Amino acid sequence: MSTVDLVSVTLALLLYAVSMLGAVIVTGRVVRRRRDRRDARLAAEARPYLLELTGGDADIDEPLRRLAALDRRRWRAVQPSATSLLGKVSGHAHAALVRLFEERGIARDALRDLTRRGAVRRAAAAHVLGLMHHAEAVPALVRLLSDRNPEVRAVAARALGQVGAPEAAGPLLECLSGGGRVPFDLVAQSLIRIGPAARPALDRALSHPDPAVRAIAAEVLGLIGSVGSVAALVRVLSVDPSVDVRTRAARSLGRLGTPACLAALTDATGLAHPQAVRAEAASALGDIGAAGAVPALRALLPDYHYRVAHNAAMSLTRLGPPAEAALHEVADGTLGVRAAGHAREALAVLALAEGRLPRPAPAT
Repeated sequence: MSTVDLVSVTLALLLYAVSMLGAVIVTGRVVRRRRDRRDARLAAEARPYLLELTGGDADIDEPLRRLAALDRRRWRAVQPSATSLLGKVSGHAHAALVRLFEERGIARDALRDLTRRGAVRRAAAAHVLGLMHHAEAVPALVRLLSDRNPEVRAVAARALGQVGAPEAAGPLLECLSGGGRVPFDLVAQSLIRIGPAARPALDRALSHPDPAVRAIAAEVLGLIGSVGSVAALVRVLSVDPSVDVRTRAARSLGRLGTPACLAALTDATGLAHPQAVRAEAASALGDIGAAGAVPALRALLPDYHYRVAHNAAMSLTRLGPPAEAALHEVADGTLGVRAAGHAREALAVLALAEGRLPRPAPAT
């Protein structure tokens, strides 16, 4: 066979292979469209029972019986809608859906799937169990925080927050140690969902050797309103070697707002502290809303670090007439040009918030 003939045969084979591949793709699309239309029709038939189940009616026995008796094909079509609803409803509607999932054996199958080889199956199982608030799944979900697949770890962390089990708080914190096997924000959200019941684990975590763990503990304690942790946060603000941890402790003390917070935050604006901590403490003093913070904030307006002075000025806009009077005094140049600029900016913010024009700056 000549070279030309060989090339012709090769091209013909390639064209044939391409045409066959195209036929397979087209056929696959047609099959998927038909299946999707069939599933949509089957789901539409069962959806009224699903809405009746979650509609708040006292008698759910009939829609529950009909949905529990669906054959596998019809249930597979309606399950995505049921799962979606499970994440959106609460109270009696959520309890009714959980009961349906239990009767369909979904929880049993999901518990088994948590140990399957496929990462997609493990993640899907963790997702469903989290939506069901399935307390029996907590030990298995905790083990998944060390899963080799990052998506499975993330879904397991989210599911533990949805379940809200206090015993999951410690493992969630630990999964941040050593490089962070789960994203910081995701762990924080789950701890917030667990709420005040997570406080013992969070308090212990303030002494953890890993600064990432201490940082999230300091942040979340403020977000869940843990007033009983103020003394521990004050200690962290004063002595923790990590600037990030101290900054988050300052933010949380601003959210908690007790008298002890006022004293600690005022001290943290001092020059002995890093700039980031001082700036966050200045902002947190405005969050507390105590008039007693006005003198300390006024004294920060001439600070050489822009963020410290700016945050102090913005905090003064939230502390009422005494703070506004202090801003007017500084705007006239009492503490120098730098401080006057910050004070005028703050007064402009106040004026705009009240729907009036800012007072013109004095002539220089």
